[in-house]
Amino acid sequence: MCAYVGVVELWSSARAAEHWGVTPARARALLSERRIPRISGYPTRDILAVRRRQGARSDLTPSAPSLTLPEAAAAIAGLPNDPTRLRVFFEFCRGADEAGRGAVALSSAEPPLTGDPRFDALLAASAEYLACRYGLPGPLWTVTLDRFLPHSWWVTPLPSGRRHAMLWAPAPFRRRGIYLDRHDLTHDGIRVVPEPLFDASELHRAFAALALKLQRRNIVGQVHVVGGAAMLLAYNPDRLATRDIDALFGPDGPLIAAIHEVAAENNWPASWLNNQAAVYVARSPGEGIRVFDHPYLQVAATPADHLLAMKALAARAVRDGDDLRFLIDHLAIRSAAQVWAIVERFFPGCDVPQRSRDLVDDLF
Repeated sequence: MCAYVGVVELWSSARAAEHWGVTPARARALLSERRIPRISGYPTRDILAVRRRQGARSDLTPSAPSLTLPEAAAAIAGLPNDPTRLRVFFEFCRGADEAGRGAVALSSAEPPLTGDPRFDALLAASAEYLACRYGLPGPLWTVTLDRFLPHSWWVTPLPSGRRHAMLWAPAPFRRRGIYLDRHDLTHDGIRVVPEPLFDASELHRAFAALALKLQRRNIVGQVHVVGGAAMLLAYNPDRLATRDIDALFGPDGPLIAAIHEVAAENNWPASWLNNQAAVYVARSPGEGIRVFDHPYLQVAATPADHLLAMKALAARAVRDGDDLRFLIDHLAIRSAAQVWAIVERFFPGCDVPQRSRDLVDDLF
């Protein structure tokens, strides 16, 4: 449990230099360039928010936009139901994972109240959780009374999900009465894309813009969409909008250049269409429904059975439960054994976690 203090933790320029791996003189220059004020020391959270990578001066340029807690709260306040609100919350979590230590800056400012005490407490828990991850005290706004619930909130209705939440809810959530399995908070390895929020029409508009870029290069692109975008475009048009387009695509070089051009023109992150999901895709996923067809760009969604296998192995009760339920009905699957036969076909010899088996059993 983190302690709470009433003062901002300060570092010296020497400690900042040690953290960044530079000389003290260079550290002082960086502090000045980033306009980090000195008040008998430099605010630690501002120093941690500076990201430096070998070969790139990312310490002098803003990182790709990530959702801040105030932005997440404003979005949640305008949404009509829990699934859409949770989707925004999980996108904040993905952005925080991508930002590393810089995530502390995303949650330092107090977000406005959303009008739903559960989500007010959830955002406070996430801010404390991030601070504790890096050995820092949670922001003071997280300990006000309106950031705690008088009764327990079980985020998933599924019995197995509740069992895992009882065991694995992190302390900042549990002490606020929120039972959410830490696996639902875990970054899944896919690069975060906190903005824009795509619905089906926006996805088609984005692909049309990409096709035009490829046509000018006289390059034919192939995109195989997986994840939430595949669910939305091919199987469940009533699904909530997706914020990320995870895909396999080629040829890599020209497509990536075209993707970056579309991003720049629309003020989107350069990774709005990304191939970071490759590690989770089967070697032979097959080709599903063609969802966009242009002479210079063909986009196909991953087959429903492959998508089912991926989500069954991920087995996050809150984040994957509804999609799994939909796919089971879509494929007319009548038993858990059929699910595991599909998983074995796409991921032969894969060790199926017990949490996956529990979740699938719940759905039947």
